[in-house]
Amino acid sequence: MARAGSQRYDAAMSLVVLVLAVALLAVVVVRLARRLREAEQQLPEIRRIRRELDELRGDAERELAVTRNHLGRVLGGEKLDPAVVVKGQAWIDLPAAPAQILYERTPGLVVLDVRTEAEYRRGHIPGAKLVPVDELEDRLTELPSKDTAMLVTCAAGGRSLTACQTLSQHGYTRLYNLVGGMHAWAGPRDEAEPEQTPANVLAGTAIEHRGGTISAERVVGAIRECFDPEIPLNVYDLGLIYGIDIDDAAIKIRMTLTSESCPAARTLPEDVKRRVEALGQPNVSVDIVFDPPWHPTRISSEGKLKLGLE
Repeated sequence: MARAGSQRYDAAMSLVVLVLAVALLAVVVVRLARRLREAEQQLPEIRRIRRELDELRGDAERELAVTRNHLGRVLGGEKLDPAVVVKGQAWIDLPAAPAQILYERTPGLVVLDVRTEAEYRRGHIPGAKLVPVDELEDRLTELPSKDTAMLVTCAAGGRSLTACQTLSQHGYTRLYNLVGGMHAWAGPRDEAEPEQTPANVLAGTAIEHRGGTISAERVVGAIRECFDPEIPLNVYDLGLIYGIDIDDAAIKIRMTLTSESCPAARTLPEDVKRRVEALGQPNVSVDIVFDPPWHPTRISSEGKLKLGLE
């Protein structure tokens, strides 16, 4: 009897120990599962922080490279604009005259043209490499080393500025942006054939006022408040406005752009529409056309004076 009681006691104790072990294991599993869920929730944040650290490290390395480049230029006797140094800007904006001096006196200078192929064929700086700005990031491997002196140009300076910003983000440190682009360039250029005015280029702006309280002068004045992002000139004097039709019920504007790849293809017509509507006529339409194509001969005499073309 005593032995049987002892065996039942041992069995009961074993059962208790087993239950406690199972309970302890369950507690451990629950805690591990909770910590795993917490870790999974924190993982995206950890990854985000790591990405930010990588970006900060990349920015610091680029800024250090630019600073070293600035220091090297100063030690080499080059005069830099203090604003460029303070901003840590990887490129220098050069007007056409000093850009031509740079082109003529800098051995190994690479000229990068970021216009379209059609624009390039109409005339480019001799030896320039063509890489359209919208293809630039995909074709970085075609460019020379990141410490190569590079003069970047486009039609008027807008796309080349964008290209300089893109290149600086990828570590290029010796960049020169040609201010005014090929419109301002007076140096040598290669052309497939002498530049001629196309026969179908419109002369001036056709304006018709067939009624309404808003005068043609006020409409033109409103349009002159709109500026092309690539050329420091309002769109009217630039010759982008082909026609203005005004009557009691509506104002219709027919305009073009300097090229079909113009970065302001959407915003510029909207700006023209908004400013004309502000005169008090809510029914304003802006029709964009590319036939005939825009040509620099459409720039007004006042506009040519401002751009230094006369």
